[in-house]
Amino acid sequence: MQIPSPVRHILTTLEAAGFEAFIVGGCVRDMLRGIEPKDWDVTTNALPHQVKSLFPRTFDTGIKHGTITVLQNRQPFEVTTYRVDGTYLDARRPESVTYTAHIEDDLSRRDFTMNAIAYNPAYGFADPFNGREDIEQKIIRCVGDPAHRFGEDALRMLRAVRFAGTLGFTIEADTLDAISAQRENLARISAERVREELTCLLCGAYPQAITLLETTGLMPHVLQSRTYEGDLAETIRQVEKSPADEHLRLSLFFSRFEFVEKVLRALRFDNKSIQAIRLYVRLLPVPIPADRYTIKKYLYQMPAAYAQLFFENLLTLQEITQVSDPAHITQLRQISRSIHENDECYTLRGLAVNGKDLAALGIPPGKAMGDTLKSLLDAVMRDPTINKKEILLSRI
Repeated sequence: MQIPSPVRHILTTLEAAGFEAFIVGGCVRDMLRGIEPKDWDVTTNALPHQVKSLFPRTFDTGIKHGTITVLQNRQPFEVTTYRVDGTYLDARRPESVTYTAHIEDDLSRRDFTMNAIAYNPAYGFADPFNGREDIEQKIIRCVGDPAHRFGEDALRMLRAVRFAGTLGFTIEADTLDAISAQRENLARISAERVREELTCLLCGAYPQAITLLETTGLMPHVLQSRTYEGDLAETIRQVEKSPADEHLRLSLFFSRFEFVEKVLRALRFDNKSIQAIRLYVRLLPVPIPADRYTIKKYLYQMPAAYAQLFFENLLTLQEITQVSDPAHITQLRQISRSIHENDECYTLRGLAVNGKDLAALGIPPGKAMGDTLKSLLDAVMRDPTINKKEILLSRI
């Protein structure tokens, strides 16, 4: 296993001081799957204050739960003391933790067997729950009693479904049954965390796992007490054809929702995402004529900073949902790109005149000025050759 040198330095520094140290969790899982880990976590029997004494640059990012962030080569790495979790009162996090001297105790508190594996180059693997075998078999299985694991942290139910969608693994039968039995507890999890898991699931390589939200009964809780609107099987087929872009896949997922903005706000999406998804959903089912003026009117509605990309994405969605045939979509793309290459105006900012020019002619700020600018823009979108200051001022 190729462990980066900063992580090896953390391991060897702890060991040189007489402590145990392992990489643990998702990074071990990913390496066993031949995937380059994005994050590296270290666990140790050294107490937090002992970890801090061994490294010159540290931050108390999660010291309540025994986690110290160590900076190596300007990169942050979390180092957590072996621990046993106390009581979970909010179905999300333990009220307290107790430090332990044994790696097996620490691994026993983790969610799934595939995440309960630790590794040290000298020691080898600590794998008391046969996580390596489950990874080989592509199985998601809770550590210990699934009902107990989900009772501690209800978000783990949605994480299991998300892992099925991102890894292509199958959820083991007892674990799946426990999700169905405890689905009501997901209502105790914040909308922000639910949103993050849903987005990761939709952008995963195996979108068919979305069906697990229905079969386990999690869907109404994911949608903040709403039922899914539309044909889920058809939605999944469409999502599978889409690039793994958050806004595109979310737009396909919510394309049949009558009040999509309410759902997005309930899930605490940011305003930029709400604006984009709402616009995609509104424009998606309407065929677009292959006409330069009409395409500019579409571009005018889109976020100015990336209108061309937005329009291209809309065409991708229309092609996936078969709103228009591929030949027509190709024609629309060619016209849109030609508009961009020729720098043809479709925004007020692109006009050769502005509010100051109109004010100089005696047009007062307000509705009259706004209507005049819009009228000029409409004329310029129809005929790009008139977008010259003297021509537009003469028109006014």
